[in-house]
Amino acid sequence: MRFWGKITGTKADYFIAEGTADAGEIGEAEGDQEKRGEGVNIYGYWVTNAPESGNWTLLPDLMAEDINSARTTKCQFSGNLEEKIYTNPFIFKTEKFLLRAQIARISFSTTLVPRGVYRF
Repeated sequence: MRFWGKITGTKADYFIAEGTADAGEIGEAEGDQEKRGEGVNIYGYWVTNAPESGNWTLLPDLMAEDINSARTTKCQFSGNLEEKIYTNPFIFKTEKFLLRAQIARISFSTTLVPRGVYRF
C-alpha cells in the first residue's frame, strides 16, 4: 500500500492510496472487464475525503467503456463518490467510476521504465 496522490474537488478533495488486493477482495470479472490483478485493474485504489478519519472506500474495477468515456469527459470532481456526472456525452455512472478511470489514465501515462531494466 502506498499514497498515490490527491485530486481536488469543488466540495471536498480526494486522498488516494494504491495497493494490491488480498485474495478475499478479488471478484469475478464482468463482461468487458479485466480481473483484479491484471491490466488496468492490476492495483486497487482506496479514497477518502479526510485521511485522519480512517474511512477509506475501495474504488470499483474498470471496464473498457469507463476509460473511453474518461478520455472525452471534461468536468470537475465534486468530492462525493456517489455524485452523478452531467456532461456531454452523458455518462450513466457515478463519480467513483470516472475518478477510477482518470487515476488509471494518469498512472499509466506517467509510468517510466528506467534504462537497462528491459532488454531486446
